[in-house]
Amino acid sequence: MPVPAVPFRAQDVPDQSGRTVVVTGASSGLGELLAGTLAAAGAHVVMAVRSLDKGAAVRDALARTAPRENLELAELDVADLDSVRRFAAGLRDRGLDVLVNNAGTGGVERRTSPQGHELELATNHLGPALLARLLHEQLAGSPDPRIVTTGTNLYRSFPVRLGPEDLDGRRRWYRGGTYARTKTLHMTWVVEHQRRLSDAGSPVRSIAAHPGMVRTPMNTGLTSRRDRAVAAVLGRVWGAREPEQGARPLLFAATSPDVRPDLFAGPVGARDDALVGFEEFRAPVTDRALADLVWERTEELTAARSATRR
Repeated sequence: MPVPAVPFRAQDVPDQSGRTVVVTGASSGLGELLAGTLAAAGAHVVMAVRSLDKGAAVRDALARTAPRENLELAELDVADLDSVRRFAAGLRDRGLDVLVNNAGTGGVERRTSPQGHELELATNHLGPALLARLLHEQLAGSPDPRIVTTGTNLYRSFPVRLGPEDLDGRRRWYRGGTYARTKTLHMTWVVEHQRRLSDAGSPVRSIAAHPGMVRTPMNTGLTSRRDRAVAAVLGRVWGAREPEQGARPLLFAATSPDVRPDLFAGPVGARDDALVGFEEFRAPVTDRALADLVWERTEELTAARSATRR
Protein backbone atom coordinates (compact mmCIF):
# COMPACT_ATOMS: atom_id res chain seq x y z
CA MET A 1 0.00 0.00 0.00
CA PRO A 2 1.43 3.43 -0.96
CA VAL A 3 2.66 5.55 1.92
CA PRO A 4 1.22 9.08 1.76
CA ALA A 5 3.53 12.07 1.41
CA VAL A 6 4.02 14.22 4.49
CA PRO A 7 4.70 17.95 4.86
CA PHE A 8 8.17 18.62 6.19
CA ARG A 9 10.19 21.84 6.33
CA ALA A 10 13.36 22.86 8.10
CA GLN A 11 11.31 24.19 11.00
CA ASP A 12 9.76 20.73 11.42
CA VAL A 13 13.10 19.20 12.39
CA PRO A 14 12.69 17.89 15.97
CA ASP A 15 14.90 19.26 18.73
CA GLN A 16 18.36 17.76 18.19
CA SER A 17 19.92 18.89 21.47
CA GLY A 18 22.36 16.32 22.80
CA ARG A 19 22.82 14.60 19.45
CA THR A 20 26.06 14.54 17.45
CA VAL A 21 25.80 14.44 13.67
CA VAL A 22 28.56 14.01 11.08
CA VAL A 23 27.83 15.64 7.71
CA THR A 24 30.24 14.97 4.84
CA GLY A 25 30.60 17.50 2.06
CA ALA A 26 29.51 20.18 4.53
CA SER A 27 31.22 23.17 2.91
CA SER A 28 28.80 23.66 0.00
CA GLY A 29 25.42 22.81 -1.46
CA LEU A 30 23.19 20.38 0.38
CA GLY A 31 25.86 19.56 2.97
CA GLU A 32 26.16 23.19 4.01
CA LEU A 33 22.38 23.46 4.35
CA LEU A 34 22.11 20.23 6.32
CA ALA A 35 24.90 21.25 8.70
CA GLY A 36 23.38 24.66 9.35
CA THR A 37 19.84 23.39 9.83
CA LEU A 38 20.83 20.58 12.18
CA ALA A 39 23.09 22.86 14.22
CA ALA A 40 20.28 25.42 14.50
CA ALA A 41 18.04 22.61 15.80
CA GLY A 42 20.52 21.93 18.60
CA ALA A 43 22.75 19.18 17.20
CA HIS A 44 26.52 19.24 17.54
CA VAL A 45 27.54 18.96 13.88
CA VAL A 46 30.92 17.66 12.76
CA MET A 47 31.40 19.38 9.40
CA ALA A 48 33.56 16.97 7.38
CA VAL A 49 35.24 19.03 4.65
CA ARG A 50 38.11 18.64 2.19
CA SER A 51 39.42 22.18 2.75
CA LEU A 52 39.58 23.48 6.29
CA ASP A 53 40.01 27.05 5.01
CA LYS A 54 36.84 26.86 2.93
CA GLY A 55 35.08 25.04 5.75
CA ALA A 56 36.00 27.81 8.19
CA ALA A 57 34.45 30.43 5.91
CA VAL A 58 31.27 28.36 5.61
CA ARG A 59 31.15 27.82 9.39
CA ASP A 60 31.43 31.58 9.92
CA ALA A 61 28.48 32.10 7.58
CA LEU A 62 26.40 29.39 9.26
CA ALA A 63 27.19 30.83 12.69
CA ARG A 64 24.99 33.81 11.85
CA THR A 65 21.91 31.60 12.29
CA ALA A 66 23.22 28.61 14.28
CA PRO A 67 25.28 28.47 17.49
CA ARG A 68 28.95 28.53 16.55
CA GLU A 69 29.76 26.04 19.31
CA ASN A 70 27.51 23.53 17.53
CA LEU A 71 29.69 23.60 14.43
CA GLU A 72 32.95 21.63 14.49
CA LEU A 73 35.32 21.38 11.52
CA ALA A 74 37.16 18.18 10.59
CA GLU A 75 39.20 17.39 7.50
CA LEU A 76 37.97 14.59 5.24
CA ASP A 77 38.50 13.76 1.59
CA VAL A 78 35.97 10.98 1.17
CA ALA A 79 37.62 9.85 -2.10
CA ASP A 80 40.85 9.10 -0.23
CA LEU A 81 40.45 5.92 1.82
CA ASP A 82 43.43 6.85 4.01
CA SER A 83 41.75 10.18 4.78
CA VAL A 84 38.55 8.29 5.66
CA ARG A 85 40.50 6.11 8.09
CA ARG A 86 42.21 9.12 9.71
CA PHE A 87 38.88 10.90 10.08
CA ALA A 88 37.23 7.84 11.65
CA ALA A 89 40.19 7.36 14.00
CA GLY A 90 39.73 10.94 15.19
CA LEU A 91 36.19 10.06 16.25
CA ARG A 92 37.11 6.75 17.89
CA ASP A 93 36.28 7.90 21.41
CA ARG A 94 33.22 9.95 20.46
CA GLY A 95 29.60 8.95 20.68
CA LEU A 96 27.73 9.63 17.43
CA ASP A 97 24.04 9.65 16.61
CA VAL A 98 23.86 10.27 12.87
CA LEU A 99 26.24 10.00 9.92
CA VAL A 100 25.04 11.84 6.82
CA ASN A 101 27.00 10.48 3.87
CA ASN A 102 26.31 13.45 1.63
CA ALA A 103 29.57 14.18 -0.20
CA GLY A 104 29.45 13.28 -3.88
CA THR A 105 30.74 14.20 -7.30
CA GLY A 106 29.70 13.85 -10.91
CA GLY A 107 30.35 15.02 -14.44
CA VAL A 108 34.13 15.01 -14.05
CA GLU A 109 36.88 13.78 -16.32
CA ARG A 110 38.12 10.28 -15.63
CA ARG A 111 40.61 10.59 -12.80
CA THR A 112 41.76 8.30 -10.01
CA SER A 113 41.85 8.57 -6.24
CA PRO A 114 45.07 8.32 -4.21
CA GLN A 115 44.45 4.55 -4.01
CA GLY A 116 44.04 4.31 -7.79
CA HIS A 117 40.25 3.94 -7.90
CA GLU A 118 38.12 5.82 -10.41
CA LEU A 119 37.28 9.14 -8.70
CA GLU A 120 33.48 9.02 -8.88
CA LEU A 121 33.46 5.44 -7.60
CA ALA A 122 35.75 6.41 -4.73
CA THR A 123 33.74 9.52 -3.82
CA ASN A 124 30.21 8.22 -4.32
CA HIS A 125 30.65 4.67 -3.08
CA LEU A 126 33.92 3.38 -1.65
CA GLY A 127 34.63 6.24 0.75
CA PRO A 128 31.08 6.47 2.12
CA ALA A 129 30.88 2.67 2.50
CA LEU A 130 34.15 2.54 4.42
CA LEU A 131 33.17 5.48 6.62
CA ALA A 132 29.81 3.91 7.46
CA ARG A 133 31.51 0.72 8.54
CA LEU A 134 34.31 2.36 10.51
CA LEU A 135 31.87 4.48 12.53
CA HIS A 136 29.50 1.63 13.37
CA GLU A 137 30.64 1.23 16.98
CA GLN A 138 30.46 4.96 17.67
CA LEU A 139 26.90 5.04 16.31
CA ALA A 140 25.70 1.81 17.93
CA GLY A 141 25.63 3.36 21.41
CA SER A 142 23.08 6.00 20.41
CA PRO A 143 19.41 5.58 21.31
CA ASP A 144 18.50 6.31 17.68
CA PRO A 145 21.52 5.76 15.43
CA ARG A 146 21.23 6.40 11.70
CA ILE A 147 23.38 6.45 8.59
CA VAL A 148 21.73 8.64 5.96
CA THR A 149 22.90 8.48 2.36
CA THR A 150 22.21 11.12 -0.26
CA GLY A 151 21.02 8.93 -3.12
CA THR A 152 19.59 9.52 -6.57
CA ASN A 153 16.40 8.49 -8.31
CA LEU A 154 18.04 8.54 -11.74
CA TYR A 155 18.03 4.75 -11.83
CA ARG A 156 14.23 4.85 -12.06
CA SER A 157 14.43 6.78 -15.34
CA PHE A 158 17.50 5.34 -17.04
CA PRO A 159 18.84 1.78 -17.30
CA VAL A 160 21.88 1.47 -15.01
CA ARG A 161 24.33 -1.40 -15.36
CA LEU A 162 26.31 -1.67 -12.14
CA GLY A 163 28.98 -4.10 -13.33
CA PRO A 164 30.32 -5.25 -9.94
CA GLU A 165 33.05 -7.18 -11.73
CA ASP A 166 34.41 -3.86 -13.03
CA LEU A 167 33.54 -1.31 -10.36
CA ASP A 168 36.43 0.95 -11.32
CA GLY A 169 35.16 1.22 -14.89
CA ARG A 170 38.48 0.12 -16.33
CA ARG A 171 36.78 -1.63 -19.23
CA ARG A 172 33.60 0.43 -19.46
CA TRP A 173 33.51 4.10 -18.50
CA TYR A 174 31.56 6.97 -19.95
CA ARG A 175 31.32 10.38 -18.44
CA GLY A 176 27.60 10.91 -18.68
CA GLY A 177 26.60 7.68 -16.96
CA THR A 178 29.22 7.24 -14.25
CA TYR A 179 27.42 9.40 -11.71
CA ALA A 180 24.16 7.43 -12.00
CA ARG A 181 26.06 4.13 -11.94
CA THR A 182 28.17 4.89 -8.87
CA LYS A 183 25.31 6.44 -6.89
CA THR A 184 23.00 3.52 -7.72
CA LEU A 185 25.81 1.18 -6.81
CA HIS A 186 26.06 2.78 -3.40
CA MET A 187 22.31 2.65 -2.84
CA THR A 188 22.44 -1.07 -3.60
CA TRP A 189 25.13 -1.32 -0.93
CA VAL A 190 23.06 0.81 1.49
CA VAL A 191 20.01 -1.45 1.17
CA GLU A 192 22.23 -4.52 1.65
CA HIS A 193 23.90 -2.82 4.62
CA GLN A 194 20.49 -2.37 6.25
CA ARG A 195 19.73 -6.08 5.76
CA ARG A 196 23.02 -7.06 7.37
CA LEU A 197 22.65 -4.62 10.24
CA SER A 198 19.19 -5.99 10.94
CA ASP A 199 20.38 -9.60 10.72
CA ALA A 200 23.21 -8.81 13.15
CA GLY A 201 20.84 -7.21 15.64
CA SER A 202 22.49 -3.80 15.31
CA PRO A 203 20.41 -0.76 16.33
CA VAL A 204 21.98 1.27 13.51
CA ARG A 205 19.70 1.99 10.56
CA SER A 206 21.00 2.55 7.03
CA ILE A 207 18.70 4.93 5.15
CA ALA A 208 18.78 6.40 1.64
CA ALA A 209 16.95 9.57 0.64
CA HIS A 210 17.21 11.72 -2.46
CA PRO A 211 16.89 15.47 -3.12
CA GLY A 212 15.64 15.25 -6.70
CA MET A 213 17.51 17.41 -9.19
CA VAL A 214 18.85 20.38 -7.25
CA ARG A 215 20.61 23.60 -8.24
CA THR A 216 23.82 22.89 -6.36
CA PRO A 217 27.44 23.61 -7.42
CA MET A 218 27.74 20.02 -8.70
CA ASN A 219 25.08 20.77 -11.32
CA THR A 220 25.59 24.49 -11.86
CA GLY A 221 29.41 24.44 -11.87
CA LEU A 222 29.97 21.95 -14.68
CA THR A 223 32.91 22.86 -16.91
CA SER A 224 31.90 21.03 -20.10
CA ARG A 225 29.53 22.87 -22.44
CA ARG A 226 27.86 19.56 -23.26
CA ASP A 227 27.37 18.70 -19.58
CA ARG A 228 25.94 22.16 -18.86
CA ALA A 229 23.51 21.78 -21.75
CA VAL A 230 22.39 18.33 -20.58
CA ALA A 231 21.96 19.58 -17.01
CA ALA A 232 19.90 22.54 -18.24
CA VAL A 233 17.59 20.29 -20.27
CA LEU A 234 17.14 17.82 -17.41
CA GLY A 235 16.53 20.71 -15.03
CA ARG A 236 13.68 21.98 -17.21
CA VAL A 237 12.20 18.49 -17.76
CA TRP A 238 12.39 17.40 -14.11
CA GLY A 239 11.89 20.78 -12.51
CA ALA A 240 15.20 21.48 -10.79
CA ARG A 241 14.64 22.51 -7.18
CA GLU A 242 16.38 24.93 -4.90
CA PRO A 243 18.76 23.38 -2.34
CA GLU A 244 16.37 24.18 0.53
CA GLN A 245 13.71 22.03 -1.15
CA GLY A 246 16.09 19.17 -1.95
CA ALA A 247 17.39 19.10 1.63
CA ARG A 248 13.98 18.32 3.15
CA PRO A 249 13.94 14.55 2.47
CA LEU A 250 17.46 14.26 3.87
CA LEU A 251 16.53 16.19 6.99
CA PHE A 252 13.48 13.94 7.36
CA ALA A 253 15.66 10.85 7.04
CA ALA A 254 18.13 12.18 9.61
CA THR A 255 15.66 13.37 12.23
CA SER A 256 12.06 12.21 11.85
CA PRO A 257 10.78 9.53 14.25
CA ASP A 258 8.66 8.22 11.35
CA VAL A 259 11.54 7.35 9.01
CA ARG A 260 11.54 3.87 7.44
CA PRO A 261 14.75 2.41 5.95
CA ASP A 262 12.72 0.24 3.56
CA LEU A 263 11.39 3.32 1.75
CA PHE A 264 13.17 5.87 -0.44
CA ALA A 265 12.26 9.41 0.63
CA GLY A 266 12.30 12.25 -1.88
CA PRO A 267 10.59 15.53 -2.81
CA VAL A 268 7.18 15.28 -4.49
CA GLY A 269 4.59 17.69 -5.82
CA ALA A 270 5.23 21.15 -7.19
CA ARG A 271 8.62 22.68 -6.60
CA ASP A 272 7.22 24.98 -3.92
CA ASP A 273 5.45 22.16 -2.06
CA ALA A 274 7.05 21.14 1.23
CA LEU A 275 6.19 17.48 0.76
CA VAL A 276 8.36 14.43 1.30
CA GLY A 277 7.18 11.37 -0.59
CA PHE A 278 8.09 7.71 -0.26
CA GLU A 279 8.59 4.92 -2.76
CA GLU A 280 9.84 1.37 -2.69
CA PHE A 281 13.29 0.61 -4.02
CA ARG A 282 13.41 -1.10 -7.42
CA ALA A 283 15.88 -3.20 -9.37
CA PRO A 284 18.83 -3.15 -9.61
CA VAL A 285 18.91 -1.81 -6.02
CA THR A 286 16.75 -4.71 -4.82
CA ASP A 287 18.65 -7.50 -6.62
CA ARG A 288 19.93 -9.67 -3.75
CA ALA A 289 22.44 -11.65 -5.80
CA LEU A 290 23.84 -8.44 -7.26
CA ALA A 291 23.96 -6.85 -3.80
CA ASP A 292 26.04 -9.75 -2.48
CA LEU A 293 28.52 -9.25 -5.32
CA VAL A 294 28.67 -5.50 -4.71
CA TRP A 295 29.18 -6.07 -0.99
CA GLU A 296 32.01 -8.55 -1.41
CA ARG A 297 33.77 -6.51 -4.08
CA THR A 298 33.49 -3.40 -1.91
CA GLU A 299 35.02 -5.37 0.98
CA GLU A 300 37.98 -6.21 -1.22
CA LEU A 301 38.51 -2.67 -2.50
CA THR A 302 38.22 -1.00 0.91
CA ALA A 303 39.78 -3.79 2.99
CA ALA A 304 37.15 -3.04 5.62
CA ARG A 305 36.14 -5.24 8.51
CA SER A 306 32.55 -5.34 9.67
CA ALA A 307 30.38 -6.63 12.48
CA THR A 308 27.73 -7.20 9.82
CA ARG A 309 29.63 -9.76 7.77
CA ARG A 310 27.55 -12.87 7.09
